[in-house]
Amino acid sequence: MLHRSEQLDLFPPPPPPAYVPKMRHDVVTRAYGHEYVMQVCEDAFEPFYLNVRGTECLITDGFCTYTTEPAGSLFWSETGFRSFGYRLSDPDEIVSAIEAYIDRPAKDGNGCGGKLVRWWPSYVLMWRQTLSFELRLAKGGRDEMWNQWGPERHKEAWREHDDRQATALARMRAKGIDPNLVEPPFFHKGKWPTF
Repeated sequence: MLHRSEQLDLFPPPPPPAYVPKMRHDVVTRAYGHEYVMQVCEDAFEPFYLNVRGTECLITDGFCTYTTEPAGSLFWSETGFRSFGYRLSDPDEIVSAIEAYIDRPAKDGNGCGGKLVRWWPSYVLMWRQTLSFELRLAKGGRDEMWNQWGPERHKEAWREHDDRQATALARMRAKGIDPNLVEPPFFHKGKWPTF
């Protein structure tokens, strides 16, 4: 028999409330092609804006850079975002690190070869990759590409491809993006079409 002081409690006390950080303020970026509101918590690194070679960016914790300029503007990354993977907080050191990255040869994605690139939303980059794929691999014409699936699936695959490309072009035009400003990917060889 249990002593009265040893009795088990069937209703344990509730757990303490979860910690919810206090928000300090919001900052906005345009990386990846859409405005993104980042919430800055009370104890977090304070993001700040910086201008590097005429290009404004937002610097966040972990030395991440986000574009603040519209799609098609120059940046050191085609996505409008670049993480440098280490911590810096001094603005002069950050500018030096970004400039060193810009000036490094563009080999293996470890630099820009001395020039900035236009950044594009992800759907534009996908449109460009798919167009390059079509131009490079369907040189013999559409009859050979995807024909291993049989005539019906072959037609359907090309119809889906054309629909996705047309949708991306329409979206680009609706957003004011000129597809003729989108350059081919670095690995593309051969003629690039105009629209």
